[in-house]
Parts: sequence; C-alpha cells; structure tokens
Amino acid sequence: MWKDFKAPVAVIAFVVTLGVAMAGYSLYNRYLVEKPVQEEMSRIPGVQEVEINRENHKVTVTVTLEDMEDFAPSYRDVDKLAKERFGEGNYSLQIKDTRNQELEEVYRGLQLYLYQGIANNSFLWLNQEINKVAREHQLKYKLSVDEDNLYLQLHKQGHYLYEVIKRGEDNSSEPAVGR
Repeated sequence: MWKDFKAPVAVIAFVVTLGVAMAGYSLYNRYLVEKPVQEEMSRIPGVQEVEINRENHKVTVTVTLEDMEDFAPSYRDVDKLAKERFGEGNYSLQIKDTRNQELEEVYRGLQLYLYQGIANNSFLWLNQEINKVAREHQLKYKLSVDEDNLYLQLHKQGHYLYEVIKRGEDNSSEPAVGR
C-alpha cells in the first residue's frame, strides 16, 4: 500500500483542497454574512455608507453618518445589528463624520469634563459645562446618555463631530471614535 504512495501528489492535493476551502470561506463571509449586514445597516436612517473589514478574526465596521439632529439612535441600531451578526466583543464600530480642526480642539478640551461627568454620573452638570463651551465657540451641540454610552455631537458651519464614550466599569477601553 505505501509502495504506491506519491508524496508530491498528496501535497499538491492537500494544497489545492486547502485553497478551495479558504476561498469558499472567504466568499461565504463576503456574500452571505458581510454584504447582507452592510445592506441592512445602510437602511438605518442617517447611515450613508458602511464598510466592513475582517482581520485576524476581528471585524471592524466603519459607518459614515450624515449630519443629523441626534445620531445616537442610528448608532445604537448599527451597534445592535453588529452585535447580533458578529457577536459581542468580536467587532469594533467606528463612526465617520466631517470633523475639522476646530471641532477636534473643542472635543479635546471637553474630555476632562466628559470623563468626570461619567465618573460622577453628573450629566446635568456636564450639559451645563458643554453649553458654556459651545456658546464660547459658537457651535451647536447635543449630549445624550443611555445605560451604556455617552453620545456627544458638535456642529459648526457644515462640519460635525460624533463621539461615543463607554460608561460604566469598561470606560478604560477605546471609545468608538468618529473620523
């Protein structure tokens, strides 16, 4: 039996089989998992574009949101769908916005207030502090909070910044940042 065994043929057959299996898995992920999720997320109000990238068993979902009064409901819907399809902890969600340097600087200046407000659950105080900064920089803002996240949006002259900061014990993790 082993006398007729041809190692090169076996190796080639193994490599071809492995290649076909990997290609099949990639096509399955792209057309039966990612594409339907992209299409479903694109139907969420306020979502302009969805990009899904998979690297080392971690999925990165990048969502471009339009300028809107309150982005938090759209973010929650996208996050819920990603959690259902990819599993909790198996994805990261990134938000694209149209921030500019001024909005970035205002946001950096607000970070101490934001994290203190979260730490102390002082959201009325936080809203007052953000209101002062917003008036000083002549911009519109919206602050909202739910049991999981704090949502901040800043608007000025056609540019907008969206930030989501985790609340609770796990706020040491990287926030779902806008870009």
